[in-house]
Amino acid sequence: MDTLNLSFVVHLLCVIVLYPVVYAKCSDQKEQMYYLSQTRQTLNDLSMERRPRGCIPEAERLRVQRPTLSIEEGGKLWTLRLAFQLASELFQQNLTLVKWNSIKLRDLQDLLARQNMTYSECVRDLRLRQNLLIGDMVKNYFKQLDDFLSRERFSLCSWEVVRAEMGSILRDFYKKSKMPRKHV
Repeated sequence: MDTLNLSFVVHLLCVIVLYPVVYAKCSDQKEQMYYLSQTRQTLNDLSMERRPRGCIPEAERLRVQRPTLSIEEGGKLWTLRLAFQLASELFQQNLTLVKWNSIKLRDLQDLLARQNMTYSECVRDLRLRQNLLIGDMVKNYFKQLDDFLSRERFSLCSWEVVRAEMGSILRDFYKKSKMPRKHV
């Protein structure tokens, strides 16, 4: 019985001490915006051109329906967690044909993994339930990107198109995640 009480006390102390740290990380919008901005910038830095001219046919073949970012905090965190998990997996795939700066690519992979981990902690520790409709939209979006890459045999142009598309969705997420400005 003493072991149970000691275990309970240790668990309670961990919750009291660690929960605010995790919650602060999840609710610190400036930090979230910083890493989202860094990820967008790193994606942009991978290519010198917005979309290489020779990749226009591939860009025209990409048809995806973008997921939306929930306005509810719980739904937003869950959507971001899933999006960063799937983006992290996507950018670990067959990258042999890309001509991106390997350091910038590694930075992108690290940023995606870091955000996946952060949002996973947020969702787990805040005990948020997944929103199945949004989850299906996010999963479908990344499946469409993955299918596109496979169809195009992971070509340089297909990766450029996916990189540009990811930049667009991150821009949308960034805009919707911004705190409203207070007018004085």
